Amino acid sequence: MSALPTTVVHAVAFLTRPLVDVYPANTLAKLQLVLEANLTALYAPSWEPAQPLKGSGRRCLTLSPDCLPPRAVYAACIAAAVQWFDWIALLGNCQFDLYVDPGCVAIRLNSQLISIWSADEQQQQPSMLGVPTRQERKTAAQQLLEDDAESDEQIFAMIADEIGAPTWVTPVVADFPKHQLQMPRTLSNHSRSSSRSSTSSSSGFSFSSGDCSSRTSSSGDESTSPQQLPKQSRRERARQARVYVDASKNEVTPYDGGKTTVLTGAVMLGCAPKKPTPASPPAAAYLRPQIPLSWRSAPFTPMRI
Repeated sequence: MSALPTTVVHAVAFLTRPLVDVYPANTLAKLQLVLEANLTALYAPSWEPAQPLKGSGRRCLTLSPDCLPPRAVYAACIAAAVQWFDWIALLGNCQFDLYVDPGCVAIRLNSQLISIWSADEQQQQPSMLGVPTRQERKTAAQQLLEDDAESDEQIFAMIADEIGAPTWVTPVVADFPKHQLQMPRTLSNHSRSSSRSSTSSSSGFSFSSGDCSSRTSSSGDESTSPQQLPKQSRRERARQARVYVDASKNEVTPYDGGKTTVLTGAVMLGCAPKKPTPASPPAAAYLRPQIPLSWRSAPFTPMRI
């Protein structure tokens, strides 16, 4: 039968396997060392390889997410600074019983006994219900990413099929038709077409085939008429207009302020010519007084008292 340290190592490896990707290596190593020491001390008094089932009930550990673990496991959590509720959540977040017997490690989950390790058969550790391994577990974000990748691949595949063989094909024309510009006809043709169109339009409200054909031909002739010139503005029309002057209206009527000349019906008032103003003396003569050269030659002016 297997020795106690070997069996405890397999039990500790099963319990700490989900923590490999969560905690650093030194924390995980410390947790494993403390847990192996505590479990070895707990199982040693009842360990009898000759009788594997003797004292199996005392070696059973109940692990639950609703309460703290047994003292041996909880002491290891405190020593390695590992939260128990995070640990049990990684183990499946469900209650199970751990059995560590000579040559065998098993758990009881939902009234079903599952073997974890056996010294005789060396069975490979199965993936237990509710306790998946870390390698097989996928987070919600990873699952969403995988779903998005699958949907993107499907969309791109549909787009590739549509591009490779489209359901609709645009008609391709190698040479475009050349539109021939028709030169405008002469004014006589335009007058004839307009007269024909007026004649056909005034022929009555009959819907015979002859009337329809005449209207069609008249409309076709009108379409070929030259385009009308742009409409001139009011200023251009006034500039181009001719001024008419009536030369017969040349009578002169005298008024007080001058003479008037009637021209094209309008009265033109004029003013009498201004009289020439006498030339004013230079301003220097008024501004600069003439001072006599000597006071003797100045005239005597009596003073009033």
